[in-house]
Amino acid sequence: MSGRDSYSLSLAGRGNGRFGSMYRMIVVDDEAAITDWLEQAISEHFSGRVEVYKAYSVDECLELMARGSFHILLTDISMPYVSGLDLLKTVSVYHPQTKKLVLSAHDNFEYAKKAIDFEVTAYVLKSEGDEVLFDAVEKAIAEAESDQEMFRLSEKLKLQSQKWDGAIRNSHLRGLLFGEVGLDEFVVRVGSALDYTRPMEMALLAIEVRDVSQRAFAMMALEASLAEFLKPHFSYELVETGMSEVTLLAQIKIDGGVYGEAVQFLNSHYVLYEKMQESFYHLAGQHVNIIYSTQAASAASLHAKYIQFKETMQKFCDFDCSIILPETTKHEASRSSQATSGINREIGIVLKYISQNMDKDLSLIRLADVAYLNSSYLSHLFKQQVGINISDYVKVERIRICKEMLADPKLKIHEIARHVGYDNASYFSRFFKKMTGITPQEYRKHLSID
Repeated sequence: MSGRDSYSLSLAGRGNGRFGSMYRMIVVDDEAAITDWLEQAISEHFSGRVEVYKAYSVDECLELMARGSFHILLTDISMPYVSGLDLLKTVSVYHPQTKKLVLSAHDNFEYAKKAIDFEVTAYVLKSEGDEVLFDAVEKAIAEAESDQEMFRLSEKLKLQSQKWDGAIRNSHLRGLLFGEVGLDEFVVRVGSALDYTRPMEMALLAIEVRDVSQRAFAMMALEASLAEFLKPHFSYELVETGMSEVTLLAQIKIDGGVYGEAVQFLNSHYVLYEKMQESFYHLAGQHVNIIYSTQAASAASLHAKYIQFKETMQKFCDFDCSIILPETTKHEASRSSQATSGINREIGIVLKYISQNMDKDLSLIRLADVAYLNSSYLSHLFKQQVGINISDYVKVERIRICKEMLADPKLKIHEIARHVGYDNASYFSRFFKKMTGITPQEYRKHLSID
């Protein structure tokens, strides 16, 4: 291969593609002396602006163009085997973005007419001198720059249009969740990734918002974390329903052969959201609280479910740790309210025992003994009435008490650890960091700074 070798071309193609800082040009002429002179002259005149490659035949030129894109082609007309006009025709079809220049010894009207048909930028005679050639190259550069600017503008407008469409759709979705837009009206207005005739999963996610820029970053991290675990299996919409909250609506994909995988994935909501929490904490360095549906809901019931989730979130939200709660359905709430006062009293006994005996055995079996209930029944009843399982409640309560005690600088870390049931301060520190993302010492330091 003449001129630059294919390896250097492939590297240049990656570094200086269509939108690189250098314009890439290929010169084609079967007369080696002319080709070599053109490469040297153009390279020197446009030093730092144009990178010139050379080819001594049409076949060699097309091989180079197949390996990397070029902004400008300069070709002779009369060449053996395959003419420059044939080259112009091929380039017009397969490389339409490339600007075409003709350098010919023939002042032939038919040649010029055919070249114009292929939308050449300039037709230069070899007898016209260097300046005419350089002016033609300059014109081709200007056209390439104009194309790039138009492309950038088009992409910018496309992005703005997507953002605008997303903002409108988000506004209508909020209206549906807030009960401000009826389902029929909503479906007419909004194009969505979801099929609103099918049931969908719902989750309410809360993040701590300190300022606008931090919120924007947190939202990006949240979207990335959700996409990582949801995109392969679900179609979904993320609706910004408040400054510190986002509502997720998701549906299992029923095409592409992933339905079975998605169903299996869905059977472990907690694991799904736990992974998402971990990913979000890794990206944003903060916790996210999640309340999720345990059963798919119809679009018509989304407003009621959103209100229910919001009330639960206001009750349990804590940005100092990661919380995942399943929904408590209206049916379950109704059953709880109809339960006997004795059952409510027993759950109250368990809650009181937990808060007063953090340093004692708080296993399900022990708490069942305290309440004089079967352990399985207690587990079911506790989750039904409190909203989370006993082990998670104990963890949250331990963290709450720890934070209260850490606010007292007189208390030692090992004293606090023993108070909440940890004889080993190292184990306690690991537990605290797992729940809050920081060590007890770091938490206390933050308190002193605040």
